[in-house]
Amino acid sequence: MATLTFEKSIEKLEKIVQELEKGGATLEKTISLYDEGLKLVTSCQEKLSTAALKIEELSKNATYEE
Repeated sequence: MATLTFEKSIEKLEKIVQELEKGGATLEKTISLYDEGLKLVTSCQEKLSTAALKIEELSKNATYEE
């Protein structure tokens, strides 16, 4: 899977959820969608963690500069 931006990952995840909620997919397709969704969730969580650490670092640096 190519690296997607956080926003694109969320869009793709929303589409997967909609498709799963619709139902009617084969078991194999459902498992494939679920697997892809899990990968997207993991990627988004990693990006959010990285952003939180960056914000924390920036906040510390701002405090020292005052």
